[in-house]
Amino acid sequence: MIKNCKFTAVFFGLITLAVLTMGVSSCEKFMEDPEKAFQEESDKTPRYVLTIHEMIKYKRADMVEMDVDSFFGGTVCVNKNPYIHSRDITKIEMVPRPGNTDFYDLKITLNDRGKMLWSAMAVTRAENKKIGILIDGMFYRSIKPPMLTDNEVTTVYLDGPFDPATAKGITTNSERNFKIFNEK
Repeated sequence: MIKNCKFTAVFFGLITLAVLTMGVSSCEKFMEDPEKAFQEESDKTPRYVLTIHEMIKYKRADMVEMDVDSFFGGTVCVNKNPYIHSRDITKIEMVPRPGNTDFYDLKITLNDRGKMLWSAMAVTRAENKKIGILIDGMFYRSIKPPMLTDNEVTTVYLDGPFDPATAKGITTNSERNFKIFNEK
């Protein structure tokens, strides 16, 4: 019976140690920036969600096409189904534009699914067809998608200009959005 008590005490001691260790690592994150840590834990609302859509010149299919508001006024017609979504983007970084440091380009790191989707999109859009970048469902700008030249490459550079506030919002929320959309 004494052996069982010792075993039980050791077992519960190890469990307690494991729980405390996990709690300490969480505490470090909390102590660095308590407001941010609390907000991340309690608020699972995605922000600055980036989606990339086919641009529609002449609207013909109401079921798969939609008009979206533009950041700069007016509306633009895009395919409802995005090629790429924030769930496919693991990280976005701001890259200062050469010759114009007031604006930024974006360096996008894709997951495996995003890489395959990007390659397919770039091939189908290769004939000078532009794609539309939407942020939280609003049209921001159109670009010609760069090709991925190597199957090992997971990063894509989007030429701007992206204004500082928008670029910072996109980059700050990219990893958080990826986690939210890929939570299981």
